[in-house]
Amino acid sequence: MSLPAEVYDCRTCGACCREAFDVVEVEPEDPFVVERPDLVEETPFLRLTVKRAGPRCACLVGDGPYTCAVYAIRPRPCRDVEPGGEACTFARGRVGLPV
Repeated sequence: MSLPAEVYDCRTCGACCREAFDVVEVEPEDPFVVERPDLVEETPFLRLTVKRAGPRCACLVGDGPYTCAVYAIRPRPCRDVEPGGEACTFARGRVGLPV
């Protein structure tokens, strides 16, 4: 039995941007990196990642409802997360939400 579509409303969940993923790796040519270098950091392994604000993505705004401060130019890994998809349900499970 699957959950109703409204359960996967990103504004009420925000799991993928909260504690579910420890790092979001981005490519140097990603428009996000070019337009918002202030939100990107280089790891000791010379990889680029989106900055974190504690356990959360630095771009996440609010504590429910949640929004993304850079939604229009969000990085490719963020664009690839589809509501109800594999990454979404993985994130929800990691923060204790129903999948």
